[in-house]
Amino acid sequence: MKIHDNTHVAASYGSKAPLSRKADETRPDADGFSNAADVDRADIDSLEKMKEALIKGAQKISEGAEKTSEYIESSPKVKSTLDTMLQFFKTIKSFPRFIYPSLINMTSEEKAFVLETLDKLPLKDVGAVKSITMLNSLPNASGAAGPLPSSPFILLTKDNFHMDEWARMVLTHETGHAVDYNTGLFGLPKLLSESSKSPWGQPPYITPYAETGPGWYPAEWDDFAESYAYYHAKPNELESTCPEKYKRIQEMEKNGFFDSLIDRKEFRETGKLMGSIMEKAPYLQNGLAMVSLVGGLVQAFRALGELKRGEKTGDEKLTMNATMNFAAGACFASKVLAVPGMAIEGARAELNRAVEKDEITAAQANAVVQATVGMIAGPLGNAINWVISKMPWGKTYEISDSTLKELDCQIADHQLEKLKGMAHKELTRSELKHVLKKLEFGDGEIDTVNQYVERPKEPDKGDEVYVINVETLQHLKGALPEEKLEALGVIRDKKLTESDLTHMLKKAGFRKDERELVNAFTVEAEKDPEPVDTAEGSLARAGLIAAGGALGAVGGGFAGPYLGVLAGFAVGGPIGGIIGLVGGAIAGFKLGSYLGGRAGNLAGKGLEAIAHKREDSGHKAPSILQTTEDIYHKGSQP
Repeated sequence: MKIHDNTHVAASYGSKAPLSRKADETRPDADGFSNAADVDRADIDSLEKMKEALIKGAQKISEGAEKTSEYIESSPKVKSTLDTMLQFFKTIKSFPRFIYPSLINMTSEEKAFVLETLDKLPLKDVGAVKSITMLNSLPNASGAAGPLPSSPFILLTKDNFHMDEWARMVLTHETGHAVDYNTGLFGLPKLLSESSKSPWGQPPYITPYAETGPGWYPAEWDDFAESYAYYHAKPNELESTCPEKYKRIQEMEKNGFFDSLIDRKEFRETGKLMGSIMEKAPYLQNGLAMVSLVGGLVQAFRALGELKRGEKTGDEKLTMNATMNFAAGACFASKVLAVPGMAIEGARAELNRAVEKDEITAAQANAVVQATVGMIAGPLGNAINWVISKMPWGKTYEISDSTLKELDCQIADHQLEKLKGMAHKELTRSELKHVLKKLEFGDGEIDTVNQYVERPKEPDKGDEVYVINVETLQHLKGALPEEKLEALGVIRDKKLTESDLTHMLKKAGFRKDERELVNAFTVEAEKDPEPVDTAEGSLARAGLIAAGGALGAVGGGFAGPYLGVLAGFAVGGPIGGIIGLVGGAIAGFKLGSYLGGRAGNLAGKGLEAIAHKREDSGHKAPSILQTTEDIYHKGSQP
C-alpha cells in the first residue's frame, strides 16, 4: 500500500525496511478491564445512551429510505429515470475499464507526467484507479493506495516529483495495488484477490520491501505491487530474479479479446476527458464507482423480501423475479461477476416480457430460473431470510386466541375489540407498536399486549388471500382520513394477495404506517381456483427465451457502448465519445436483450412445431417440449 521515501532507495529503486515501533510505544494492557468494579458507572450509562442513539439513528435512516422508496414507487417518471440510470451504471461496470482516474490537486505539469506514465500501462489497469490525489507529503511514505470497495484511490507526494524515474516507479507501484484490489470480491484485497494466491508472499523477492512491506498489513500486497512496478519499468530484472512472478504478471497483463478491442486512441482520449470532467467534484468518480456496488447490495436485499413473500403466497412470477434479482444484485456487488449479472438481468427482462405476452406461463419461467441460477440463489436467499427471521428485529408475532384471553381483563373493552380485528396477523414488534400507537394505545397498554403476543404457526404455502370487508372499514374509522377510507371502499370484498394489496395501497398514496394499519385488519379469505393458463409455450421455449435474453444483454451491453464511443468520437472527438457511450450503454442492453429474447421465442416455437409433427407421426414429444395446451389436455406435467 505504501512505498517509503528514502533518497538511497529512490536512486536504486529499492525499498525501506518495515516501520518499527517507537521505544515508548507499548501494547495496551489486556488486564486493564479485568476488574468490573473499576469501570465507572457513568461510562456504562454513556455507552447505553450511545447505543440508544445509534438504534434511533438507524431507525430514522430506515424510515427515510422507506419514504424515498415510496415516493419513487408512486412516481413512474422518477422510477423510470432512476432505473435507466442504474442500468447505465451496471452496463458500464460490465464493460471493460477505460475511464482514466480523476487527477486532484495537481499542476498541469504534474497531470501531464501522470498521464504520460498511465499511457504506458494497459488500459484495463489504468481504469482500475478512480482518483489520484497529490499531497505535499505523507508520513514516511512516497505514495499510498487505498482499497476502497470497488473504488481504489492513490495518494502521491509533491516532494518526490523532482525525481522523474522514482516518481514513475511510485505511481506504477500504487497502480499495481489498485489492480490487485480489483481482482478481489467487492474490490477488496484478501477476498480472493491476486496477491492472496501463490507465488505472492514467497521468495524470491524483487526488493527487500517486497518481502516485508511496511509491517502493518500483509507483505504479499507489496510483493505483488513491487513486482508489478518492475514488470513495467525493469522487466528483464524481474524475469531474471523472480521468473515465476514475471510469468504470472505477464499472463495477467495480456489483453483479452474485449480488452484488445478497446485499448485504442478513441477510448483512451474519451476516458481521459471523462476523468477530467469528474475532477470538478473531487472524488466524484470514487462515489460513482460505489453506486453499482451499493445498488447491487440494495437489489439483493430487496429481493430477499420478495423471495419470502413469493414463497409464502406461492406467486410463481414474484418468486422468479426475486430469485433473479437476488442473483443479479449479488453479482453486481461482487464486482468480478458483473457480466453474469448483466446476463441474469437480460434473461429476467425477457422472461417477464414473455409471461406478459402469454407466450409462456409464470410457472414455466420460474421452473427455468430455479433449475439454473435458482439452484444457488434460491437456497442462499432462503437461508439468509431464515437467519434474519431468527434475529430479534426479524421475528413476527400474532395476536392469538390465547393472547385475547389473557388480555380480557387487563385492557379496556373497546381496545380489546380493536385487537380482535387484528387477530392472527403476522407483525414484527416494531410494526405492532406502530399500529397500536395509531389506534391510540398508551405505552403501558402496548407493553401489556407485547407480553402476550405469540409466534405464529407456519402457514400453508399459497393459500393466503385477503379482503377488506365492512368490519375492516369500521375498525379503521377514525384512524384513517375519510378519503383513504373511501379508497378502501372501492376494493371492499375483493380478494387480493398480500403483495397485490400492498401495490394497490401504494398507488393510492397510502403511507407505510397506514398500509400496516390496513393489513392489520384485513380478513383472510378462501383462494379462488387457479384459472387455466392460456399461454401457448413450453418449458423449452421458456429456457430459450431466457438464454436469448441473457446472451443478447451481454452482447448488447458490449456492442452498444463500444460502437457508441467509436461513432461519437469520429463525429465529435472525446465529447462525442461520451455521448455515444451513454446512448450506446442504455440502448445496447435493451435492444440486445429484446432481440435475444425474441430469437429464443422463435427457436422455441420451431422446436414445438417439430415436436407436434413427430406426435402426428405417432412419436411422443419430450415433456420439455409439450406446450401448455398439451399439458392441460393430456394431463402431463411440465
